[in-house]
Amino acid sequence: MQVRPISEPVKAKLENIAVVLVNPMYSENIGAAARACANFGVPNLILVNPEPLEEEKMKAMATKSGIPVLEKMKIFDDLSTALKPFNYVVGTTARLGKHRLVYYTPKELVSYICELSINNKIAILFGNERFGLSNEELSYCDSVITIPTTENASLNVSQAVVVTLYEIFQSASIPKIPKPQLATRKELDIMYAIIEKTLQSIDYIPHDNKILWFTNIKRFLSRLELTSREVKIIQGFCRQLLWALGKKLTLSSPKEQLSQNDMSEETYQKEKS
Repeated sequence: MQVRPISEPVKAKLENIAVVLVNPMYSENIGAAARACANFGVPNLILVNPEPLEEEKMKAMATKSGIPVLEKMKIFDDLSTALKPFNYVVGTTARLGKHRLVYYTPKELVSYICELSINNKIAILFGNERFGLSNEELSYCDSVITIPTTENASLNVSQAVVVTLYEIFQSASIPKIPKPQLATRKELDIMYAIIEKTLQSIDYIPHDNKILWFTNIKRFLSRLELTSREVKIIQGFCRQLLWALGKKLTLSSPKEQLSQNDMSEETYQKEKS
């Protein structure tokens, strides 16, 4: 068992937290989210596949305090690329269907977010104003939160950003024992692809809804707080299992295939030395 040394309590690093707006429709909400980021000390705002941006509307809602957040805002075409550098991803949802497992309110999760932020980059996803986050988008998330409201009520996306960041800001002032640096989303996505291919090779995906079933696998693994080294060990195990079964591992992306090979070989070399 790997023993991790206990660190001294330190304050959260809000600069390691990013608000990610997925498929945002209205420039006014983007500006309001930028203002919320500035008000609560979270300097990073990311947009994924936004509707055409109207700069004046964004700036008007951002006000003077939020303009610097807009100026350094990053825009990506797809969620997978946007999340690659992050170590932990939190989703938000207002829909509580039986297949949408919501584990926390913001107040319940913020202490853990602050502990992670000391050594890790954290993304908090907020969905489209009309539909929220899809099941596929939620599958990227290590944890999911919902903001309690009265029945049949819902919050505007910028309001949800305000509530979530307020809770984080409140908790951030209290020193925390830092969590270790976890594997990045890019490393985890490669590992998940390898695990999925391995399970497919042995005919073990026992569910009609593959996305839902594998999301549960991801959430289980995310609770283990895997480091980069541990991810490489799992990748090496899967590759060795497939080799023993006489099956070849082929990923959809040549880049992912190269990364997987490099990481597995590195693990093997360490084990040999």
